[in-house]
Amino acid sequence: MERDARMDAQEAALDALLAALGLEVRIEPDARVAALAARAAGYEQYHRIGHKRQAAYRHLAADRAAVRTHYRSVLDALLTDDDPSSPRWLAQVLAVAGGSRRLQQELVAALEDGEPLRQVCAVGAWRWADAPHGDLEQRFRAARREAARKAADPWVRERLVDSPGARGN
Repeated sequence: MERDARMDAQEAALDALLAALGLEVRIEPDARVAALAARAAGYEQYHRIGHKRQAAYRHLAADRAAVRTHYRSVLDALLTDDDPSSPRWLAQVLAVAGGSRRLQQELVAALEDGEPLRQVCAVGAWRWADAPHGDLEQRFRAARREAARKAADPWVRERLVDSPGARGN
């Protein structure tokens, strides 16, 4: 899956979450961002996504009821974030508001039934979903192996393959 398509999906999910929360994120022009964008294609969008993610996180971290009300939208935003470390923010608010078991069940379901991007993002989010529940970790590993076996896209397959000794990720 191409990086631009992944970033577009992530930004669209964050936009939907922010709209559901009634939040608007304004990003002021920044010469440093423009300079980096001139050297690295996609950097402006990456930067914008970071601001949107943090705005959603700050709002949700302060309002558990909002997380519960918009759980599905928060999960959708999490399951479009393939960055190695940023999923921790949304995983954290989901685990606190809905419990780590529920979040782990959702991640396993995304691996078992989700589209390739959601599967990859579920694998990335797993490490941030708190200590694994044994039964869910077994399902997670089995679903991960099966998803990797079925993956047609090399990028997806590479990210789904379980590395020896890794805890879920």
